[in-house]
Amino acid sequence: MENLSTESLVTNERPQFLKVLCILSFVMCGIMLLFALFGLKNLFLSPEEIMGSNPYMQTLQDNNPTAYQAILDSMQYKNLSALLGLITPVISLIGVIFMWKLKKTGFFIYLFGELLPYITTILTGGVSVMYASASAFGEKGETIINVIIGMVIIFDVLFIVLYALNLKHLK
Repeated sequence: MENLSTESLVTNERPQFLKVLCILSFVMCGIMLLFALFGLKNLFLSPEEIMGSNPYMQTLQDNNPTAYQAILDSMQYKNLSALLGLITPVISLIGVIFMWKLKKTGFFIYLFGELLPYITTILTGGVSVMYASASAFGEKGETIINVIIGMVIIFDVLFIVLYALNLKHLK
């Protein structure tokens, strides 16, 4: 009798690899939520106040007025960006919690939470704004943006693939 109960406990146990992935995701979702909470302050500021509080914006306005205007135009999406910055880590966190509980639906919730920022960035022109703001720093700024975008994409794809490899353990 005791062997049967031990076997059932072992088969329902969360795999070590899935534990590690979930813990890393819990930490990252927490960090992203903190950044999003700091970003909420922009909800109450006008575009001019946001732009004026950044010392690099004056340099950008002097050196590249087109890029400055692109950033100013993107301010129409500042509320949407702040809201999505708060919602997407929560969606991903919910997915991770489900996967922690060995629920397969958590993977799809996590996938949605990870892909939503890419969709909204494309729809709101966020990529061009990132490059426009990086132009204040010249070539180094573009390189930094390319590295950051590349790392984010690599880590997102990596975690999606690693979670997909664990789908067999989820019910």
